[in-house]
Amino acid sequence: MDRHLASYEIPGQLRGLKASALAIALVIAVACGGPGGGAAPAASSGPPEKASLKIAVGGQNQIGYLPLTLADQLGYYREAGLSVELDDVGLPTKALEALRSGSADVVCGPYEQTLHTQVLGDVVQMFTVFDEYPALVMMVGKPHQAQVASIKDLVGHPVGVTLPFSATDEMVKYLLKRNGLAIDAIPVVAIGSGSTAISAIQSGQVWAGVTIEPAATALEKSGNAKALYDTRSAQGSRDVFGGTWPTGGLYASPAFITKNPRTIQALARAAVKALRYIHTHSAGDIAGHVPATFYAGLDRHGFVDTLKADLGQFSADGLMPADGPGNVFDTLKTADPRLDWASVDLRKSYDNRYVQNVK
Repeated sequence: MDRHLASYEIPGQLRGLKASALAIALVIAVACGGPGGGAAPAASSGPPEKASLKIAVGGQNQIGYLPLTLADQLGYYREAGLSVELDDVGLPTKALEALRSGSADVVCGPYEQTLHTQVLGDVVQMFTVFDEYPALVMMVGKPHQAQVASIKDLVGHPVGVTLPFSATDEMVKYLLKRNGLAIDAIPVVAIGSGSTAISAIQSGQVWAGVTIEPAATALEKSGNAKALYDTRSAQGSRDVFGGTWPTGGLYASPAFITKNPRTIQALARAAVKALRYIHTHSAGDIAGHVPATFYAGLDRHGFVDTLKADLGQFSADGLMPADGPGNVFDTLKTADPRLDWASVDLRKSYDNRYVQNVK
């Protein structure tokens, strides 16, 4: 059985099936490529249907999105018969907007957007996963480190997040809920990411802030902040979210995927090849293929050290981890109980078939 399905939790609507029927259902799911799709697409033959395409990304220089740029720098898109334009639109929400408007064909963005989109009555599907845990870090600024030992000590004090309802904001609310506190017990402040987040935490504008790499390491190395909750490791992700928490990856509309299966297969092949490169090369080798804009306030040596510590977050094969969708869904429902999540079908949020076809 596929290791990503070995611990797959059966969706609530299937729990009433008899054991024999349930076993058959699981066998069919594995044979068909997992809960994210039906019969596997035919083996790729012929060129991509759409050889020139645009991928929108909100924050290309985030380490979690590294495979997107690495595949470009190493020529993997070109090898797959694609001419790809990477369009950094600044924010994940803007990348999704570009997909909806038709100005982008594919998005490199957070998995959680596939669930939010279903709440709005639409569907997008992730077909390659980059990261198995989110590498979000709640950093406490130096002036308040003696006063803060847990999330409870931050109640009533400003905490920085990238944007309201972003993954950073969801982490704050999820931690509050898990500690028996109201999800609005902490006033959150939008501080962006990268240099703006660093400045907000350093200046004392916020008591703490949730950020990502390489900003988190830059704050640690400068001595201006320390980690309170850290999901840069598998253990850290389990401590905060209960297991894997897939973050970045490639997604598109089901209509585009159905119309352009060879294009999607080519993208999946290039992305998986980049993931394999990450897992078989040193941080120094990898850093040699990305622009200095990824350094975010660090010198090259500092960036290499940061990358070395974070390489474990990347998927080895691009598959959706079995527990990932459920963990993300639980976080979203906790962080934003105002929304009606009843319409969300996790099986529609991803499609493992294309990465499974990559040899």
